[in-house]
Amino acid sequence: MSEVFKEGYPKILLFSSEHCAPCKPVEDMLKRINISMFGKKLFIDKIDVSKNYMLTQQYKITSLPTLIIADKRLTLNIQEEDIIDAILYGFISSVRL
Repeated sequence: MSEVFKEGYPKILLFSSEHCAPCKPVEDMLKRINISMFGKKLFIDKIDVSKNYMLTQQYKITSLPTLIIADKRLTLNIQEEDIIDAILYGFISSVRL
């Protein structure tokens, strides 16, 4: 990844697919967190695995949704949407400068 941070905030790679049921709620929560807690300063690069095979292979993505920030990876397999936002915020905050 060429640029890990943008203006002091982590750059996030969100690997997903339009056919991935849990991906959309995670993307929506990530956008809400970006607006409410980070003032839209996070750079979220959504990567559709069906259209970006090489990048998917490069990062060894095996399940969706997967978020990568710097050298940290989070794959979400959570059934209860109400705790995903807390997990996402904690994950993003763990790599923030």
